[in-house]
Amino acid sequence: MNRKLSPEVIKKRKRKFILKLAFIGIATIMVMIFLVNILRSGISYDSIYTSEVDKGTLEISVSATGKVVPLSEEVIVSPVATRILEVYKKAGEQLEEGEVIIKLDLETVNADVEKQKDELAMKRYQLDQQRRASESQLADLEMQIEIDEMKIRRMEILLRNEVFLDSIGAGTSDKIKQAELEYEVEKLKLKQLKLKYINQKQNAEADRKVMELDYNIALKNSDLKNKMMSDAQIRSPRTNILKWVNDQVGVRVPEGAELAIVSDLSHFKIDADISDSYGDKILSGNKVIVKTGNQELTGVVGNVVPSVKDGMINFTVLLDNNEHESLRPGLKVEVYVINAIQEEALRIANRSYYKGPGEYDLWVIQGQEAIKRQVELGESNYRYVEVKEGLNAGEIVIISDMSALKEKNKLKVRK
Repeated sequence: MNRKLSPEVIKKRKRKFILKLAFIGIATIMVMIFLVNILRSGISYDSIYTSEVDKGTLEISVSATGKVVPLSEEVIVSPVATRILEVYKKAGEQLEEGEVIIKLDLETVNADVEKQKDELAMKRYQLDQQRRASESQLADLEMQIEIDEMKIRRMEILLRNEVFLDSIGAGTSDKIKQAELEYEVEKLKLKQLKLKYINQKQNAEADRKVMELDYNIALKNSDLKNKMMSDAQIRSPRTNILKWVNDQVGVRVPEGAELAIVSDLSHFKIDADISDSYGDKILSGNKVIVKTGNQELTGVVGNVVPSVKDGMINFTVLLDNNEHESLRPGLKVEVYVINAIQEEALRIANRSYYKGPGEYDLWVIQGQEAIKRQVELGESNYRYVEVKEGLNAGEIVIISDMSALKEKNKLKVRK
């Protein structure tokens, strides 16, 4: 038989029911708030990179790609057409100055050297012979001139005697005329002989100069052959590292063929390339920043190749510290050539968002929100980008890639 519940039991059950409903309601509200927070667009502050807008010096630069190469590198070529007999060194070995690298076959060169020595000696003998012959001929003419001068003085005396005899009646006018005629004829002969002497002397001098020139040419050729003999002993020009060597023993090599490359691997420079659109900004003497890993090295632009190849301009960077421990041959580096400086420029950090001067949509953090704002950016260097319009000093800007949220205008920033 059922009994009627007491009022106290009914009240107690009502309270339990109300508490249960209240608990369910609170839980539902909390779940809804959680879902709203989940569904609302937002980002975590720890997942983004930010930069504060500040004022400072901006060294404007253009970027290029570069490669570390030896500061000095010398290609040794074959001075003659010959063949390789022996190779004494291997690539990568340390070389001392004058150390022999390759032995070449010099049999043909030796024969040419001996032949040129004989030709040089013959030309020397011919030059001496011509000089002695010229001196002898000129000496004969000088002697003949002295004899003829003595004849003229004698005939002059005879002419005076005839004139004196005629004045005292012991001579005749015909004898005087005969003496005068002989005297004038001898004077003309002497004049002709002196002219012949001058011409002979000039011709002898000209012949001597021609033969001396011929001899000097032969001497230079002989010296050149001797130098070729010396160069044919392929030696290291200085203390260096042997970068490459033709080690094919017995192979024939033509004159001018590369036999070895020696490099100074203790000092380096940068061989860089940049688009020809920046050609007017790459000038010799411009300051340069070179980034290799976490290291930053300074230098200046050295030689700039005036020609363009495949749309690129090649130039050399001379480093202030060209023996830095981080430098390795062939290492790829980032090169930044500074071409202008702006003082007190508004700037933000440079990252992958920057594609060059122009307008950008950047996110500015304001409290717990990020607001998208259109900003005009200018020139840059590898650290900073110039802010022309849209930002103020002290503002915080997101510099991470935000392209996935480009349709949004406002985001919640969760810290």
